[in-house]
Amino acid sequence: MTTVEEELISYIVTSGDLDTVLAGGITEEHLLDPANRRAFQTITAFRADYGEVPTPDVLMRDYPAYPLTTDLSGPLTYLLDQLHEARRLTILDLGLGAVADALDKQNSTAALDILRLMLAQAASQTADSREIDYIATGPQRLLRYQDARDNPNAMLGMPTGWRWLDKVTRGLLSKQMIVFTGLAKSCKTTVMLIVLKSVYDWGANPLVVSFEMSEAEISRRLDGFGAQVNPRSLQTGEVNAAEWNRVSRYLAAPQPAQDRRPLLISEDRAGTMTLSGLQAKIDQYKPDILFLDGAYFLVDEITKESGTPLALTNISRGLKKLAMNSDIPVVVTTQSLASKLGRNGLTAHSLGYTSAWVQDADLVVGMEACEDPGDYRMKILAARNAPPQEHLISISWDPPTFEEADLEDDLDLPY
Repeated sequence: MTTVEEELISYIVTSGDLDTVLAGGITEEHLLDPANRRAFQTITAFRADYGEVPTPDVLMRDYPAYPLTTDLSGPLTYLLDQLHEARRLTILDLGLGAVADALDKQNSTAALDILRLMLAQAASQTADSREIDYIATGPQRLLRYQDARDNPNAMLGMPTGWRWLDKVTRGLLSKQMIVFTGLAKSCKTTVMLIVLKSVYDWGANPLVVSFEMSEAEISRRLDGFGAQVNPRSLQTGEVNAAEWNRVSRYLAAPQPAQDRRPLLISEDRAGTMTLSGLQAKIDQYKPDILFLDGAYFLVDEITKESGTPLALTNISRGLKKLAMNSDIPVVVTTQSLASKLGRNGLTAHSLGYTSAWVQDADLVVGMEACEDPGDYRMKILAARNAPPQEHLISISWDPPTFEEADLEDDLDLPY
């Protein structure tokens, strides 16, 4: 009786269809039997050399005793699912063994690191290829277009809290990567926190990972926004009686059980320093949107570097893939460099050390301080569906107030 691995090899050489197998996420690591792994390596090498899959006769010259079969135990999708399941079980088995060894040595830190890596690798073992027949899905698209026609000003995704951004984007959508950038002290993180508060108030469950601010600082800013008290006053204790009453009411107000949704702020910097660590957090908490403050601090798992052009390129590509695979928006902040400012200030070429941020992101928003204190330009540096443009906003702190220039058109916004 043949195994699933042998059936897969047989399918490839009899049908000539290697592309579907590769698109299903199968690699040589999914073949646990050394003989089957060698056969798979031979097939991929032959295709690379000659542009096509070897025939059964060609394969049998190298492996005379190979048990080729045309009697498969199920369709190709079944074979792929079985191989992914076997790979997951192998990862979990090896990982749990390594965790047990670390615990025997009283090393909980190593055990946690192994668990995170194991979960990230196991979660990635899935046949997630999805092809859509354009011809067959016309009626479904017509319904989408009809809905847009009937609601021409409606939001399509999560609101950003900035009317101008919502006009440009129609909201943040799943699978998008959104980048906020600017020089130091350009309020890019403050603008991102307004987006965070907006999507939470809208009903989404966010996950926040920050390499620039502690949980206490993020929470203090959000408390200040909500209670209309300068966050710095909350830190120093310089709060008058009226402000203290607002803070007390804001934080002590009873919340109905059905409204107690999490807003998670991760302080596990070691566990989120890599893309695999971020993926593990997403798999664990299943947020609706990820906010990552200071993406340039991430360590690239390929080069083992941080902050270099190649590392940042890999990180940018990886974050876009993370958004696509997790089916959520990923909102990040990253640096721009004063040495790369253009004649008109911040441009798409100003982002630090790599052009990948602009190439990979669905939206790049630049923040630029104006001459008048508290005034900032919010600039669309790059977007898939909008031309470069800018808008004036104003930020003050006593109390926290966020204003923006008037818009020409009214939108059907959720606030």
